[in-house]
Amino acid sequence: MPHFLDYLLPALSKYASRTLLKLYTGTQDAPSWTNISYEQFQNDMERVARYWMEPLRMAGLEEKTVIGLWITGEKYTDLVSMYAIARIGYIPQMLNKAMANRIQPVVQDVLAATKGKAVLYDPYFADYLEPLLAQGVACMELADISTIANAEDELPPPPVVGDDEIGVIFHTSGTTSGIPKPVPEMHKWLRCQAQIQWPAIWQGGEGQAVVNNLGSFANVGSATTISYLGWSGHCLVQTSKPDIDAHEFVAMVEDGLNFVLLYAPWLSKLINVARTDDRVLKTLKGMKQVSYTGAALNPEDEQWLIENGVKATVIYATTEAGGCFVSDISSTSQLPSMHVIPGIKCQLIPTSGIKDKSELDSDSSRRQGGTGMLFDCFLPADADNCPHPSIRNRPDGHITGDLFELTSEGLYAFRGRNDDWIRTGKHNSFCDTKSIEDSILQTCADLVQNCVVVGHYRPGVVLFVEPAAGYPLDESVLENTADTSEAVVGLKKKILERHAAFNGRLFVHERINELYQVVVLPRGRLPRTMEKGNIRRKATEDQNAQVLEKIYEKLKSQWTY
Repeated sequence: MPHFLDYLLPALSKYASRTLLKLYTGTQDAPSWTNISYEQFQNDMERVARYWMEPLRMAGLEEKTVIGLWITGEKYTDLVSMYAIARIGYIPQMLNKAMANRIQPVVQDVLAATKGKAVLYDPYFADYLEPLLAQGVACMELADISTIANAEDELPPPPVVGDDEIGVIFHTSGTTSGIPKPVPEMHKWLRCQAQIQWPAIWQGGEGQAVVNNLGSFANVGSATTISYLGWSGHCLVQTSKPDIDAHEFVAMVEDGLNFVLLYAPWLSKLINVARTDDRVLKTLKGMKQVSYTGAALNPEDEQWLIENGVKATVIYATTEAGGCFVSDISSTSQLPSMHVIPGIKCQLIPTSGIKDKSELDSDSSRRQGGTGMLFDCFLPADADNCPHPSIRNRPDGHITGDLFELTSEGLYAFRGRNDDWIRTGKHNSFCDTKSIEDSILQTCADLVQNCVVVGHYRPGVVLFVEPAAGYPLDESVLENTADTSEAVVGLKKKILERHAAFNGRLFVHERINELYQVVVLPRGRLPRTMEKGNIRRKATEDQNAQVLEKIYEKLKSQWTY
């Protein structure tokens, strides 16, 4: 069966003179970009592939061995190295900056989980290698491309692979029990992304799509752009940061950007500027396509897009499944309703979880037109974009964990999460709230009776706790959730002390480091579902909105990553 590169390599030659990448080279005040052609990328990839063939074989690493690529996610060479390692028959496992954790290293854990045998690392991570070397992992520094000589040796073709074999391994942006979860992407998954999902997502008409990256080159959405954009002759523009400001957005458009894809909160920021800035408004209206993903846009912003004639679409995609739903650019009035992407074997099955729309995220209660019928998104095992068997949550396939409301026949709107993952922090990364809650309840059993972690699409996480029944605390002081009495502060300190070991394994956006991130409530105060008595995350946020806004402002002011 074909390797996922078998369809990309001919495309790199077919579109040789086109621009494949626009690399960010400017400053905040003067954004600018340098063009990389399809031909240059192919030459650089093959040069790096030849460079690594002998050292990896000399290290005893056979084809289809997993090799960690520890990259910053910010450099052109990151993309070149990933495709070069895949080109010579290995399986790249993408390791990122968030894994450089001096408190509790995690790279050796994720590499062990995939049976990785070596790490090629950016010099940035040279001081973090000791745990890997102690385990006998071969560590080799990534070479500067400019120092690698050209060679005439012809590269062998990529190896013959099965559809279900792994092509590249990524990771969730949050941790499960303190360890990022490997997400292997199979060759048939990567082909589906390029040949089925992307053609449905891009609706900007004829000509080359010029679209921005969405985050680090170590993450699936940006790392795989070469294979799905390159296969169809399109172009990627690198941004200076994921949440670009209006100034950079306009400069990108002036340099050729015609398709902007953003997480919903970031698009909201642009819309807020466009309400009073005619230049930004005109730029948005002139785009071939404006798309958002990751969450529902608030209803006021959706209405603004419709009223101002912005050619907008909404996309539903996950790290594990890629794109599943998209709206039609010709029917913006139907936002946020989406249909299943043609060719994707996605099934909408009645949810067995949340029944009451009031428990949902994403402003569901303010939306009109829904039928009230909620569904889970199920991918059967034979779907090309069904996740690798190692991460499926059902023996017959995978449920994504998100909820959808039927809005009209064949159309569905995203209605939030139906599981324990939220997005939080500066880059809206995933956080497994349940693993944090379980750790608190286990290590603080004599201190905490119930708890819940909140912070969906906010600057960080906040822990709400109810004291254990036997804990000596006068609950009358807790009527003020901002209480700073010695007794309350003492309880918070004990909780943080016991949580410290687990906390140290988490990514920065998941950590609870400050006393103000712990809110103590009287027993029984956390809102619960009527049927099962489960604590309601969204209702906890709504009930404590004023307190949380002050905490979120503090968290945002302390962002250093």
